[in-house]
Amino acid sequence: MVGHVTRDEVDGTVRLGGAASYGALAAARLGHQTALLTLAPPDDPLLGPLRGAPRLGFHCVPSDVMTTFALEYAGGERRLWLRRRARPLTRDDIPPGLLCPRVAYLGPVAGECDPDLARGLGASFIGAGLQGWLRRVAPDGRIQPALGGAGETAFLPRLDVAVISELDHPDAEAVARAQLKPGGTAAITRGARGATLIRGDERLDVPAVPAREVEPTGAGDVFGVVLTLGLADGQPLPVAARAAAAAAARVVEGPGLGTLGG
Repeated sequence: MVGHVTRDEVDGTVRLGGAASYGALAAARLGHQTALLTLAPPDDPLLGPLRGAPRLGFHCVPSDVMTTFALEYAGGERRLWLRRRARPLTRDDIPPGLLCPRVAYLGPVAGECDPDLARGLGASFIGAGLQGWLRRVAPDGRIQPALGGAGETAFLPRLDVAVISELDHPDAEAVARAQLKPGGTAAITRGARGATLIRGDERLDVPAVPAREVEPTGAGDVFGVVLTLGLADGQPLPVAARAAAAAAARVVEGPGLGTLGG
C-alpha cells in the first residue's frame, strides 16, 4: 500500500486519515501480510494505529510535514480543504525489501504517487484509487474535481484494477477504463448505492451491504483494496465484489478509521 497518510481536522478534532491508512489496515486485518509505504513525521502520535498493527509493516519516510486536510460534513456532503501537503513519494523512497510485491495498491490523496514510482514497484498485480490524481486545489484550499478528459488522465502504467467514485469525474467510467491493461477491471463506487464493476463487456452492479452509517470516509478506499486483493487471488468478480462491499460497510460504522482502528 502506497500513499500519504493524513492529518484530518474534523469538528475541532484531529485524527489519522488517508487512503493508505484505511487500505493498509483493512488488508492486514483480513489476514494479508501488508506493507505500508508513506511519508510523514515518523514520531507523530497520530500514527499509533499503524505502528505494531498485526501483519502490517510500517515504512515511514521521514518528513517535517504530514499532508493535512480539513473536512466538513453537511447535508450528506463532504467538503475538503488542503491545509498542508508533504512532498511526493518517489522511486528512491522504495526500500529494497518492498520491491516486486505480488500485489500493490496506490492510494494517493494529493497526487503524491507519480508514474515512475508506480513502475518502480515492479508489482505483479496492481490496483489504484484514482481520486488523488483527479483533484485540484482552489485558491482557498478547497478540493475540487479536476475535470480533464479521459485521455488526459491516462498517466499511469496500465492497471489491473482502477477504482473511482462517481463524484470524482462526470465521465468516471471512461477515466477508469483509460487506466486499465487488457482484461483489467474498473470499479465505480456510488456510496450507499453500491458500485458498478466493468471488465470488457461485462458489467456487474454490486449493492451496498447494509450498515449503520456514522461516517462514509474511507469506504471507497477499503472497497478498492479488498476488491484488488480478491481479484489478485483469482476470485470470480462477483465473489471479490461482495467481499469488498462487506468490508466497506464495516468502515462506515465508526468515525475516522472506524472499526479498522479499534
